[in-house]
Amino acid sequence: MGIKRIAVIGLGMMGTPISVLLLKAGYSVTGYDIVKKQIADLVPQGMKPAASPKAAVKDAELIILSLANWKILQEVVAGNAGIMEGVRKGQIIADMSTSPPEGTIAMARTMAARGVDWMDIPISGSSAQARVGNMVFMAGGKKSVFNKVNPVLERIGKKSVYAGKHGDGAMLKLVVNLILYLNEAAAVEGLALGMKAGLDPEVMLDVITTGAASSDLIMARGKDMLAGRFTPKGQVSVAVKDMGLIVERAKQLGVMLPVGGLYQQLLLQAQYRGWDQEDATAVLKIYEQWAGIVRPNR
Repeated sequence: MGIKRIAVIGLGMMGTPISVLLLKAGYSVTGYDIVKKQIADLVPQGMKPAASPKAAVKDAELIILSLANWKILQEVVAGNAGIMEGVRKGQIIADMSTSPPEGTIAMARTMAARGVDWMDIPISGSSAQARVGNMVFMAGGKKSVFNKVNPVLERIGKKSVYAGKHGDGAMLKLVVNLILYLNEAAAVEGLALGMKAGLDPEVMLDVITTGAASSDLIMARGKDMLAGRFTPKGQVSVAVKDMGLIVERAKQLGVMLPVGGLYQQLLLQAQYRGWDQEDATAVLKIYEQWAGIVRPNR
């Protein structure tokens, strides 16, 4: 008999669409978020509200975590009325956050001592892609546990992959995100050059998206970038956090990331300018200032 009862803790830009997809797929979903409105917005769609992480996991077979950073995750797990106070033997926890691989490995050991299976199952895909189920899941942990969870993943995503042992899913997510942010850097730099040269934005985007330079990122965000719209699909604050994890892990492994390190500094500059809640492609505004590009009505 497969998994039927699921708890989702963290109902933000990814947790909310995940919850909606689970409800539409017929699962019983209990949700918790520190922001009560996030819970209230999902109750009309059939989600059961919980007053704490401890309460959320009480009857769940699968517990999904979708949290902003590792510090928050640790608080949700081990803090007052946290998961550790309510978790029981036989439950499965799937961390879909972007988490440090070494922290994930340690958390798996801690949970194993309680008879709980911890899986790192981060997601490749933006919040906009999550809303339509265009997500790729990469799983680290026991293969037998992955086989139990995979039917759920297949119902709500595009693809799920078993990456290997504990921490391998988390590590693969860092690799994916590094490539994504460098793709973003290339898009920012190229579009800034074309804008400064006075190219027709529609013609430029058409050629980029139908030619060899196309990517999911520029398909999803190129039009908004050229229009100066930076409504978040992946916030600056998230990109800064992710690049911090990437650079730190690379340092631990003895790997140089000269281009990634430079883009990290540009993302930090966007954060310093107060653009935390804008899309990470807002780095384009820095390039515009450097190049003396003046948009109409700005």
